[in-house]
Amino acid sequence: MATSTSPAQPPPTGHPRGLSTLFFTEMWERFSFYGMRAIFVPFMGLAVAEGGLGFNKQESGAILALYMSAVYLMALPGGWIADKFLGQRKAVTVGGLIIIVGHVLLALPMLLSFYAGLACLVIGTGFLKPNVSTMVGQLYSKGDARRDGGFSIFYMGINIGAFAAPVICGWLARSEVFQKFLVDNGISAHYSWHVAFGAAAVGMAFGLLQYWKGSGDLEGVGDAPVITDPVARANNKKILAGIIGALVIIPVILMLVHKGGYELTKERISNIFGVLLLSVFVTTFVGLYLKAASETEKKGVAAMAALAIGCVAFFALFEQAAGTMNAFADERTRTVAFGRAFPAEWFQSVNSVFIILLSPIFAWFFVWVIARKIAFNDIRKFGVALVFMSMAFFVMLPAAGGTDVSPLYLVGFYFFATVAELFLSPVGLSSMTKLAPAGAGGMVMGVWFLSTANGDYIAGRVHGFVDTYSETTLFEIIIAGGLAVAALMFAFGWYFTKRVPLESLMKDPDATGSETGTKVLGSGRAITGNGIAGFATAAALWPVVLTDAGLGLAICAIPGPAAVLMALRGLAETKDPNVGGRKMSLAVFPLAAVAAGFALVNF
Repeated sequence: MATSTSPAQPPPTGHPRGLSTLFFTEMWERFSFYGMRAIFVPFMGLAVAEGGLGFNKQESGAILALYMSAVYLMALPGGWIADKFLGQRKAVTVGGLIIIVGHVLLALPMLLSFYAGLACLVIGTGFLKPNVSTMVGQLYSKGDARRDGGFSIFYMGINIGAFAAPVICGWLARSEVFQKFLVDNGISAHYSWHVAFGAAAVGMAFGLLQYWKGSGDLEGVGDAPVITDPVARANNKKILAGIIGALVIIPVILMLVHKGGYELTKERISNIFGVLLLSVFVTTFVGLYLKAASETEKKGVAAMAALAIGCVAFFALFEQAAGTMNAFADERTRTVAFGRAFPAEWFQSVNSVFIILLSPIFAWFFVWVIARKIAFNDIRKFGVALVFMSMAFFVMLPAAGGTDVSPLYLVGFYFFATVAELFLSPVGLSSMTKLAPAGAGGMVMGVWFLSTANGDYIAGRVHGFVDTYSETTLFEIIIAGGLAVAALMFAFGWYFTKRVPLESLMKDPDATGSETGTKVLGSGRAITGNGIAGFATAAALWPVVLTDAGLGLAICAIPGPAAVLMALRGLAETKDPNVGGRKMSLAVFPLAAVAAGFALVNF
């Protein structure tokens, strides 16, 4: 009996059951990542007597640069090993286990375990992060109308984890209530930071347990590859041996150099890594250009390079949230709202809230632009993103160098940073996929991660200049740099609009064989679910602005979960993907505006 679906039959409704498994796996992985990211810099800067590491800004900036860039760089070998040996499903399991070990090591109060934990987090995230996204793409056939909605649901899981992690881990690290609980049980209050790191391990363990439980729903997805060619198998083993050898030999060489009389400080190790990172970045694009078989493909590579430069600059500014802005929240900002103190790490959750609130409007905006055939290609979008990132730092200028600064400055920073993110993130990887030379589609994910790694590295090193320059000077340099690269993006955008239309260089993304899932915020379907989810987020703001705690709890407990369920139902609907649409999206803003008004009055 034939099992294929006739074209005359209606398309399938709902989503594959495996999407729920991958949704919660990614949600908990992002919980562990953003929980650690929220407390990472404050912990390194905290005095040893208070339970921290006592690093200065230069040292913590160097470590931050190494960690954040290495996380994305390791996605390249992690994805390759899954493609050639393990398969994505096993790679996610391996990655999750290594991440748990990493957080457990961070929970131990020893410097050696701190470094070992960071290494485990880098390797584990490299295995898990790229492969779980690839498996979401494999749940759907090419051209499946449900694909964009599926990635929208998946993307929502990322933001739920990113929102919850700083709230929980930040509270565990700093809460006087929790510290008193530790003391009452004979444990030093300084261990609260290590408990917070451990909470991230528990989160990843939850994600892995439900992943194993739901593995039956992933049958046929992410299977280990079957490579019959003995020459290909032998070559893959050689490359794998080279990867493992590099991970072992490089640290050994550094230790020998250090013992030989050249003192390898944290900053010097970070400098060496930065040179290697830049070298790989430049070499990759030179290789792509030489690989291009035609003049059109060479121009496509040039457009990819323009996007990559914009990506590096964007993440160099955006990831100041993990370092400079995190330190500003901890050291300069008044962390009291409505008479109640809150951990500085909670600011790390603001970006996720704005993502959920603003995503539906951006989805509608991009559709509106396309419908009116406005010349607004992806390179120009990168330029706009950098302008908004510069505006985020411009908002911070009046607060620079101050003490007891209003938290609204950081809220404003994250608003503009989120707007910038929504101009860049949904289109970047997808555009590179369409521009890649024939046969190089598999490298595109690597190029994107490599660009992100370079940007994150710069972001970490910039944090190290906080003690060298005044905050005002540092913010002004960042603004000038952001606007300069934005101007470059607009120049490239003009060239790839007037001289060589960018669209003429692009191919069908499915032709490259790449499963990117980057159309999350650009489709009509994303409007519905994200619009209703935005409504849920706005409703959840009410307990913060109401002075009556009982009434606030009731509002949070009743409409909030109901609206979230409506959001998931709206995303899963395929017969009418625009249910709610712009009307539901715009309903977010009256509630959010009232919440903002209360906040302005009370801060």
